[in-house]
Amino acid sequence: MLLFNRIVRSEVPVTLLMLTVFLLGCLSVFSSAHADDYEILKEHTFEKQPAMNSQDPYEGWNRAIFDFNMAFNDAIGEPVADAYNDYVPVPARIGVRNFFQNLKEPLNVVNSVFQGDIEGTLTSFMRLALNTSFGFFGILDIATPAGLTYHKEDLGQTLYKWGVWSEASFFMVPILGPYTTRELVGGSIDSLYNPTYSYLIETDDIGRLSLFLGEKFVDYTQAMGLVTEMRAQPDPYIFMRESYMQYRQNLIYNGNPPAPNLDDFNFD
Repeated sequence: MLLFNRIVRSEVPVTLLMLTVFLLGCLSVFSSAHADDYEILKEHTFEKQPAMNSQDPYEGWNRAIFDFNMAFNDAIGEPVADAYNDYVPVPARIGVRNFFQNLKEPLNVVNSVFQGDIEGTLTSFMRLALNTSFGFFGILDIATPAGLTYHKEDLGQTLYKWGVWSEASFFMVPILGPYTTRELVGGSIDSLYNPTYSYLIETDDIGRLSLFLGEKFVDYTQAMGLVTEMRAQPDPYIFMRESYMQYRQNLIYNGNPPAPNLDDFNFD
């Protein structure tokens, strides 16, 4: 309730609504006018460097934590998630998912700015404005049907596009699951300046922790269907590692990762 009360008392919905009307008319203009500049900016990053480390330098640790997480999943995580999915109505689950997704939009805006992605910045800002103003603080996602697609952006992706950190390695975190090293460091920094934490809620540890755990739990309940598929693989750990690394690479390249270099294959 503290979060909703803070939002309602603020002028955020009104301000976002006013800016949205202006930005909707500017999106196509800015996108075309700055497309060339954005391409030049990309040429000066390390995007041609490998985004992910093909090796697994922390495999010993990762496998141990993977086994721990699977035991936690079997004993606690899966029963709780199954109860949530079984007893909470679908519309309510969708609303909760939309709400937490909307809380991520401020970071999407900030990191799109950091990356020099003007179109992405405007799209994320307009999603935040529309869903907050007309979607009951994000419970309804009205931006996606309007053609404003959600794009996750975080400091891990920004660090790579800045050329600060190439070839991130896979890393397992107890209970929280898979990360990359670049994502883990970037996410820790993101949390320090996250506008959701610093403006919409009181900056106390309990409020931050509650939002973080709520977001992670919702993400977890949506991924439950993948656990059965993962267990069916010859090596579930390898399957999860490769799937997650591919997921992070797709985020970095906005769904268009570079094609493999054919020179690296031996066709003889």
